[in-house]
Amino acid sequence: MKLRIALLALVAAGAASSVAACGSSSEDACSSNASALTVCAKGAVIKGVDVSYYQGTIDWVKVKAAGIDFAISRVSDGVGFIDPKFAANWPASKKAGLVRGTYQFFEPAQDPIKQADLMFSEVQKAGGFQAGDLPPVLDVEVTGGLTPAQIQASMTKWLNYVEGKIGRKPIIYTAAFMSSNVGTGFKAYPLWVANYGPACPTMPSGWTQWIAWQYSDKGTVNGIPGGVDLNQFNGTLADLLKFADPPAPVDAGAPADAGVVKDSGPPADAGRAADASAVDAAVPVVAPPCVP
Repeated sequence: MKLRIALLALVAAGAASSVAACGSSSEDACSSNASALTVCAKGAVIKGVDVSYYQGTIDWVKVKAAGIDFAISRVSDGVGFIDPKFAANWPASKKAGLVRGTYQFFEPAQDPIKQADLMFSEVQKAGGFQAGDLPPVLDVEVTGGLTPAQIQASMTKWLNYVEGKIGRKPIIYTAAFMSSNVGTGFKAYPLWVANYGPACPTMPSGWTQWIAWQYSDKGTVNGIPGGVDLNQFNGTLADLLKFADPPAPVDAGAPADAGVVKDSGPPADAGRAADASAVDAAVPVVAPPCVP
C-alpha cells in the first residue's frame, strides 16, 4: 500500500528495539511501555498476500499451489484511481481456491461515502461479494492534510456506511505510525497491522490484538511477478474460514438484500509457508517467536 515503505521501516526498527519481555500464554504480548504494545500470534498462522496492479498479471493457480491461503486485492485509491487489475484479481483469486478480500486505499480528505460506493460498485461489476469472502478493508495510512479529529470522523462515516451494507464490521489496515491520527476509538474493528522486521508486530494505539499482519513488502511467491506484500492470518485455516463467514448481501446503492451471488465458499486446504523477507512454498510456516 503506497506510502508506507519508509515510514514502516522506522516503525519496524523502533519495534525491534522496544520489546522487553514475552509472556508464556497462548496469546503472547510483549511491551516495554503502555504506548508500544507488541503482540505475537496466538498460535498457528497461515499465509496470505495483498496485491494491486503493481504485481502485474497474476497466475492465481500457481499462487494457491505455493501455499497461499488468502489474498486481498486493492479496488481503488480513493475515488480518483480504480485499480486496473482488480476486475481480474477478484474473481480469479476465488476461482483458484483462495479466501479473498478487498481493500480500499483511504483518502481521508475525499468523501468517504463516495469512496465506499465506488468500492461496492467495482466489486459488483467484478462478480459481487460471495459467501466466504472477507469483509472489506479500510486502508488508513495517509492524513490527506486533515486533523486527527477530521480523519477519525471520515473513517467513522466509511466504516458505519460499509457495516450497514454488509451487516458486519469491516477490517482496518493501519500501523503504529498512524496512532496519533487514528486515535483509540476503533478497537471494536478487526485490525490488519503493518510492521516490517520484528518477530511480533507493534500495535497502533487502541488495539491489543490483530487478525492479520503484513510483515514484509519484499516477498516472492510463485505466480506473482516481482515482489509482493506478505501477510499472516492470526489463526488456522479453519479460523480464517470461520472469520470469513458469508457476509450479508451487498449491492452498491441498493438495499442490502440484493446483488450477491451465493456459494459454499472456497475449499479448505493445507500447506503453508512463510518467511519474513520472502516466500518459498517448500518452507513450512511457523508462528514467529516473541523474542526478548
